[in-house]
Amino acid sequence: MDAFNEIRAIPKSRTILGAAGASALNALGGFAAGRVRGILAGFAPQYKGAGTIGVFIVSIALRYYSRAESGYDRVIKELAAGMAGFVGNDLWLIVRALVGWGKWKPETAYGAGDVVIYENQYYRAEKDIPAKPSAEPGKDARWVRFETAQGYSPDEVSAFAQALVSNDALIDALVKEQLLIFGPELAQCAGREFNQQEADQIYAGMRDSLKSVVQKFAA
Repeated sequence: MDAFNEIRAIPKSRTILGAAGASALNALGGFAAGRVRGILAGFAPQYKGAGTIGVFIVSIALRYYSRAESGYDRVIKELAAGMAGFVGNDLWLIVRALVGWGKWKPETAYGAGDVVIYENQYYRAEKDIPAKPSAEPGKDARWVRFETAQGYSPDEVSAFAQALVSNDALIDALVKEQLLIFGPELAQCAGREFNQQEADQIYAGMRDSLKSVVQKFAA
């Protein structure tokens, strides 16, 4: 109880108790991620990594929903962080590709072990590579192509999002599953139970945020 009282001050809280409460929320987000991943993997078994990709999309939606930084928004962001961390090993390089980080640049010199993205493929430098246009990944033997932890590509992320975007029933189910898991903790942080109008407002906000994020990835 004291830890959740401290969480209300996140990220202002500087006590060990507040830090423990925040990490507990991260863990709860990871627990929710496991449940969400199972739902999505069952929905789209034909898409490689559907559950993992879906968890990442849901975590973005939670952060987008809580962007106002008011009330329990900081709590929701901690939950979202736990969800993203749950799939981080699989998706870190995919995220880099989606936001444009790490693309190969001919004017940049690279050291051994550096990773770049070129034409939606991932390459690791086996040796130091000078800044030359001719040192192109896929042509220069010093670049070695490799797959991410689960072999995902950015194209698979958008393909899965396109399948999800028109399935309102599944989006509703994902939001309900999240609220079943951490709804009581939101009420705890608010210091009281939510009335029906407040619960409906949270549900609608989370659903609309998830739909917006899915539409963005699908495009």
